Amino acid sequence: EEILIAVMGVTGAGKSYFIREVTGNSDVKVSSGLHSCTGQVESYSFEHAGATVTLVDTPGFNDTARSDTEVLTEICDWTSETFRENRLLSGIIYLHNVTNVRMDGSSVKNLRMFQKLCGRGALKNVFLTTTQWSKVTDQAEGEIRERALCKERNFWGLLIERGATLQRFHGTRESGLKLIDQLMPKQPAALDIQDQIVTQKKTIVETDAGQCINEELIAQEEKYKKEIESLERDCQAAIKEKDEEMKELLAEERAKAQEKLEKAAAEKRRLAEMHAEEMRKRDFEKKR
Repeated sequence: EEILIAVMGVTGAGKSYFIREVTGNSDVKVSSGLHSCTGQVESYSFEHAGATVTLVDTPGFNDTARSDTEVLTEICDWTSETFRENRLLSGIIYLHNVTNVRMDGSSVKNLRMFQKLCGRGALKNVFLTTTQWSKVTDQAEGEIRERALCKERNFWGLLIERGATLQRFHGTRESGLKLIDQLMPKQPAALDIQDQIVTQKKTIVETDAGQCINEELIAQEEKYKKEIESLERDCQAAIKEKDEEMKELLAEERAKAQEKLEKAAAEKRRLAEMHAEEMRKRDFEKKR
């Protein structure tokens, strides 16, 4: 019997560390900062309580080296393959660093993508797990942050209402195995992304997760266009006032905004190209 469990969360949440500690596999690379060591979906198996437990390390959607589209494609490929093999997830352990004072933009985006990937049906198998408790100097403060996560519906509140469970990982193998033990008896469930791609035969862009990325890219394009327009006006004002230092500073900021705009536009084009390619494949399959 195989128990399949995915470990998810933002880059730096401690996914690889969790897997290394629980499996005892020293080959699992653990990052020392915010740069991800998980470039692709990786599986690590070990024997526990009479079963083969496979923990799946997944890249985060705030990866500094890869676009969200690349990360989504990687996750879609793996989840689709396992679904076709009738290997369903018994659980998902979603990690969040409790020392983070607030949910920043990347954490909120990552959580939103997780919700789109997972859907409602699999939430009963989801453990929303806080980590880094050994670094919490004031236990009461850590518990306040944890309660805030659970109370806010935009963060974990809605997920808990719909069946997800709050847990803690204390950084030890024993603590991790307690989570595994609780997930082992659960009925494996399909994720929304698996149903949408394999059963409904949607393209990645047509899935809820793909739509989420596309909407985010459209919003980014609008944001950077407005930012560039504002910087250009300020730059013209600086030229009129003969303020060379300010003009150079604004020109640098404009160049950075332009680079971000081009990056968002390129990723949106990539998403559209992927959709067109998948549609061609779908049409070809129909004609066969």
